[in-house]
Amino acid sequence: MDGHLEIRGYDAVRAAAKDWASYSSDLLGDRDVRTYHQLPLEADPPRHALYREALQPLFMADAIKPHVPQFERLALDLIQRITERGSGEIGRDLALPYVIGCLTIIYDRPQDFDEWVSWGPDVWTAEAYQKGEVSAESKRAHRERAFDIASQRSGAVLDAYLRRVFDEAEREPKREPDVWDTVAHLEIEGRPITREEMYGIANVLLAGGRDTVIKLITGLTWHLMANPEDRAFLADDETAFNQTIGEMVRYLSPLPKIERVLTEKGAGLNPGREVGDYVLLSWVSANFDRAVWPDPEVLDIHRPRKPHLAFGAGRHSCLGMNITENEAGAFLRTLLDHWPDWSPAGEPEIDWVTEGEGDDAVTVIDRFVAVDVVARG
Repeated sequence: MDGHLEIRGYDAVRAAAKDWASYSSDLLGDRDVRTYHQLPLEADPPRHALYREALQPLFMADAIKPHVPQFERLALDLIQRITERGSGEIGRDLALPYVIGCLTIIYDRPQDFDEWVSWGPDVWTAEAYQKGEVSAESKRAHRERAFDIASQRSGAVLDAYLRRVFDEAEREPKREPDVWDTVAHLEIEGRPITREEMYGIANVLLAGGRDTVIKLITGLTWHLMANPEDRAFLADDETAFNQTIGEMVRYLSPLPKIERVLTEKGAGLNPGREVGDYVLLSWVSANFDRAVWPDPEVLDIHRPRKPHLAFGAGRHSCLGMNITENEAGAFLRTLLDHWPDWSPAGEPEIDWVTEGEGDDAVTVIDRFVAVDVVARG
């Protein structure tokens, strides 16, 4: 835990997530790669609500659902490309371009597809990914030398992109505004937002659900390839999609933990703050709490649906929840309707980690390194 206090267990985590008066979100995360708050994520009420309400129209179900047919066409195209090529890696060739493609559709930025894909699954390792230093192949090559992805983190690629698009948005307002035009001209409490606020909002839009949804799409494909009985069940019963996606999100807990700062220690930007002033809310411990989830380490799509905490809880629950659920639903429907004649190319490479200690310990997926497939026929 590196000196952090960690709150664990479903009830404790859920209560702490709602108690912003004690556990403040007014902090600076990713301190190694950025100097501005992610907004609205790293703000407390009532300021948090101002940003959230301003952005809500982009994320409402009514704004996302009309794009579902485009999501489905994208998924089908990517599945067919792997089949035509004869092989592929699910994370790199399916999940990554699918999630990025969906974002370009939602944000009306088709011109950014190639650039965003070139960043890889995590914007903070974009520079290293472009150099081939965090690909599945490089992870394999560096395993014995304990390759540390954290050492490859940098905000340079994202910062350069944000400077460019917001310079353009401020200089040349469009008749048909895309996401950056909308963000650049937001007003909060009657004043135009600052460039730093633009960066903070854009950071959430580009980084917030990127690697997490890629992990979800990879996980869905991995599980259904290995479990034909679940695949047959879902093919016959689309009403089980939401339950299945909910169980997959619980099981993967794509964001394992999130930081808060003890309010008594003072909120806001504070580069000199001690590690002990921070608190980690362990979403993964909540989602694997044996008092709530019998056999939590089993991925069971027939499990009665309960409110997991993978999307957070309270006022800071995930702003992009509707995007995630619609993307995953469209992908799942397409995958099942056009199930490809693929087989695994060897055992998938998965990094598993143990969270907790003693009776509280659970083994969970940290990341999918490589899920390779070959197309038969």
